[in-house]
Amino acid sequence: MGCSDVIKSIDLSELELQFTESTAYGPLTSSSSTQAAFQLPFSFPLDITSLEQTITVGFEGTSFAQLPLPKAPSRTDVDNRIIHLTFSNVLFNVFGNQHSTFDRFVAATTLGGMQTLHLSGSATAEAKTAVGLLSLQGIDFSVDTSIEGLQGLNAKPVTVGGLDVNHGFSDFLLIKVNTSLFNPR
Repeated sequence: MGCSDVIKSIDLSELELQFTESTAYGPLTSSSSTQAAFQLPFSFPLDITSLEQTITVGFEGTSFAQLPLPKAPSRTDVDNRIIHLTFSNVLFNVFGNQHSTFDRFVAATTLGGMQTLHLSGSATAEAKTAVGLLSLQGIDFSVDTSIEGLQGLNAKPVTVGGLDVNHGFSDFLLIKVNTSLFNPR
Protein backbone atom coordinates (compact mmCIF):
# COMPACT_ATOMS: atom_id res chain seq x y z
CA MET A 1 0.00 0.00 0.00
CA GLY A 2 1.52 3.30 -1.08
CA CYS A 3 0.93 6.72 0.42
CA SER A 4 -1.66 7.50 -2.26
CA ASP A 5 -3.73 4.56 -0.99
CA VAL A 6 -4.17 6.01 2.51
CA ILE A 7 -7.12 8.33 1.72
CA LYS A 8 -10.07 6.22 0.52
CA SER A 9 -12.67 8.95 0.06
CA ILE A 10 -13.44 12.61 0.70
CA ASP A 11 -16.99 13.85 1.24
CA LEU A 12 -17.48 17.53 0.34
CA SER A 13 -21.28 17.42 0.34
CA GLU A 14 -21.40 20.38 2.74
CA LEU A 15 -19.19 22.57 0.49
CA GLU A 16 -20.44 26.13 0.23
CA LEU A 17 -19.19 28.56 -2.44
CA GLN A 18 -19.83 32.26 -1.81
CA PHE A 19 -19.94 34.13 -5.11
CA THR A 20 -19.76 37.85 -5.66
CA GLU A 21 -19.40 39.67 -8.96
CA SER A 22 -15.72 40.37 -8.27
CA THR A 23 -14.96 36.80 -7.10
CA ALA A 24 -16.70 34.83 -9.84
CA TYR A 25 -13.55 32.71 -10.41
CA GLY A 26 -12.24 32.90 -6.87
CA PRO A 27 -15.18 32.39 -4.52
CA LEU A 28 -14.65 31.89 -0.82
CA THR A 29 -15.54 28.41 0.36
CA SER A 30 -16.62 27.00 3.67
CA SER A 31 -17.67 23.61 4.96
CA SER A 32 -19.38 22.75 8.21
CA SER A 33 -18.74 19.05 7.66
CA THR A 34 -16.04 17.58 5.43
CA GLN A 35 -15.08 13.96 5.96
CA ALA A 36 -12.11 11.94 4.75
CA ALA A 37 -12.04 8.17 5.19
CA PHE A 38 -8.58 6.64 5.44
CA GLN A 39 -6.98 3.23 5.75
CA LEU A 40 -3.65 2.01 7.04
CA PRO A 41 -1.82 -1.29 6.61
CA PHE A 42 -1.76 -1.77 10.39
CA SER A 43 -4.47 -1.73 13.02
CA PHE A 44 -3.20 0.52 15.82
CA PRO A 45 -5.33 3.58 16.63
CA LEU A 46 -4.40 6.84 14.93
CA ASP A 47 -6.04 10.11 16.01
CA ILE A 48 -5.50 12.86 13.41
CA THR A 49 -5.66 16.08 15.48
CA SER A 50 -4.83 18.61 12.75
CA LEU A 51 -4.68 18.60 8.99
CA GLU A 52 -3.33 20.85 6.25
CA GLN A 53 -3.85 20.08 2.60
CA THR A 54 -3.94 21.45 -0.90
CA ILE A 55 -6.71 19.91 -2.97
CA THR A 56 -6.69 20.12 -6.77
CA VAL A 57 -10.25 19.85 -8.07
CA GLY A 58 -11.09 18.25 -11.42
CA PHE A 59 -14.29 17.95 -13.45
CA GLU A 60 -14.85 15.97 -16.66
CA GLY A 61 -11.19 14.92 -16.72
CA THR A 62 -9.74 18.43 -16.34
CA SER A 63 -8.20 19.97 -13.22
CA PHE A 64 -9.67 23.45 -12.85
CA ALA A 65 -9.03 24.77 -9.33
CA GLN A 66 -7.11 24.47 -6.09
CA LEU A 67 -8.46 24.60 -2.58
CA PRO A 68 -5.57 25.26 -0.15
CA LEU A 69 -6.84 24.29 3.30
CA PRO A 70 -4.60 25.79 5.99
CA LYS A 71 -3.53 23.80 9.02
CA ALA A 72 -6.53 23.48 11.31
CA PRO A 73 -7.79 21.22 14.08
CA SER A 74 -9.62 18.09 13.05
CA ARG A 75 -11.51 15.35 14.84
CA THR A 76 -11.06 11.67 14.10
CA ASP A 77 -13.46 8.77 14.50
CA VAL A 78 -10.54 6.49 15.38
CA ASP A 79 -12.46 3.19 15.16
CA ASN A 80 -13.98 3.92 11.74
CA ARG A 81 -10.92 5.88 10.51
CA ILE A 82 -12.82 8.97 9.42
CA ILE A 83 -11.38 12.47 9.76
CA HIS A 84 -13.90 15.28 10.34
CA LEU A 85 -12.88 18.83 9.55
CA THR A 86 -14.37 22.23 8.96
CA PHE A 87 -13.05 25.29 7.18
CA SER A 88 -14.23 28.80 6.56
CA ASN A 89 -13.51 31.53 4.01
CA VAL A 90 -10.88 29.63 2.02
CA LEU A 91 -10.20 30.81 -1.53
CA PHE A 92 -11.41 28.39 -4.22
CA ASN A 93 -8.76 29.37 -6.75
CA VAL A 94 -9.96 28.65 -10.30
CA PHE A 95 -7.02 28.42 -12.71
CA GLY A 96 -6.95 31.33 -15.19
CA ASN A 97 -7.03 29.01 -18.20
CA GLN A 98 -9.87 26.84 -16.81
CA HIS A 99 -12.72 29.32 -16.46
CA SER A 100 -14.77 27.40 -19.06
CA THR A 101 -14.36 24.14 -17.10
CA PHE A 102 -15.48 25.90 -13.93
CA ASP A 103 -18.44 27.39 -15.80
CA ARG A 104 -19.45 23.86 -16.93
CA PHE A 105 -19.11 22.58 -13.35
CA VAL A 106 -21.30 25.39 -11.96
CA ALA A 107 -23.90 24.86 -14.70
CA ALA A 108 -23.93 21.08 -14.16
CA THR A 109 -24.37 21.40 -10.39
CA THR A 110 -27.01 24.10 -10.76
CA LEU A 111 -29.11 22.38 -13.43
CA GLY A 112 -28.28 18.70 -12.96
CA GLY A 113 -28.25 16.01 -10.31
CA MET A 114 -25.26 14.11 -8.95
CA GLN A 115 -21.88 15.29 -10.32
CA THR A 116 -18.44 13.70 -9.95
CA LEU A 117 -15.36 15.64 -8.92
CA HIS A 118 -11.80 14.35 -8.90
CA LEU A 119 -9.82 15.46 -5.85
CA SER A 120 -6.05 15.08 -5.66
CA GLY A 121 -3.23 16.64 -3.75
CA SER A 122 -1.11 16.28 -0.68
CA ALA A 123 -1.80 16.55 3.04
CA THR A 124 0.20 17.02 6.22
CA ALA A 125 -1.26 15.72 9.46
CA GLU A 126 -0.46 15.64 13.14
CA ALA A 127 -1.56 12.45 14.82
CA LYS A 128 -1.74 11.19 18.37
CA THR A 129 -0.41 7.65 18.65
CA ALA A 130 0.59 5.30 21.45
CA VAL A 131 4.18 6.56 21.05
CA GLY A 132 3.24 10.26 21.10
CA LEU A 133 2.46 13.02 18.62
CA LEU A 134 3.68 12.35 15.07
CA SER A 135 3.93 14.68 12.10
CA LEU A 136 2.92 12.88 8.91
CA GLN A 137 3.95 14.71 5.74
CA GLY A 138 3.47 14.08 2.04
CA ILE A 139 0.24 12.10 2.24
CA ASP A 140 -0.69 12.11 -1.44
CA PHE A 141 -4.27 11.34 -2.44
CA SER A 142 -6.33 10.96 -5.59
CA VAL A 143 -10.02 10.13 -5.20
CA ASP A 144 -13.35 10.74 -6.89
CA THR A 145 -16.26 12.16 -4.92
CA SER A 146 -19.84 13.03 -5.75
CA ILE A 147 -21.73 16.22 -5.07
CA GLU A 148 -25.49 16.55 -5.41
CA GLY A 149 -26.66 19.16 -7.89
CA LEU A 150 -29.54 21.57 -7.37
CA GLN A 151 -31.59 20.05 -10.25
CA GLY A 152 -32.51 23.48 -11.58
CA LEU A 153 -34.35 24.06 -8.29
CA ASN A 154 -37.15 21.95 -9.81
CA ALA A 155 -36.94 18.90 -7.54
CA LYS A 156 -39.69 20.43 -5.40
CA PRO A 157 -41.74 23.52 -6.19
CA VAL A 158 -40.57 26.87 -4.89
CA THR A 159 -43.02 28.20 -2.35
CA VAL A 160 -43.63 31.90 -1.80
CA GLY A 161 -44.44 32.78 1.80
CA GLY A 162 -44.71 36.51 1.39
CA LEU A 163 -44.49 39.24 -1.20
CA ASP A 164 -44.10 42.93 -0.38
CA VAL A 165 -43.81 45.81 -2.84
CA ASN A 166 -41.42 47.58 -0.49
CA HIS A 167 -40.65 50.78 -2.34
CA GLY A 168 -41.22 52.39 -5.69
CA PHE A 169 -38.45 54.26 -7.47
CA SER A 170 -38.61 56.23 -10.73
CA ASP A 171 -37.07 53.38 -12.74
CA PHE A 172 -37.79 50.20 -10.72
CA LEU A 173 -39.75 48.63 -7.86
CA LEU A 174 -38.11 47.09 -4.78
CA ILE A 175 -40.02 43.88 -4.12
CA LYS A 176 -39.19 41.67 -1.12
CA VAL A 177 -40.10 38.00 -1.37
CA ASN A 178 -39.86 35.20 1.24
CA THR A 179 -39.42 31.86 -0.46
CA SER A 180 -38.46 28.27 0.33
CA LEU A 181 -36.09 26.47 -2.02
CA PHE A 182 -35.31 22.75 -1.74
CA ASN A 183 -31.61 21.89 -1.52
CA PRO A 184 -31.32 18.18 -2.44
CA ARG A 185 -28.09 17.48 -0.57
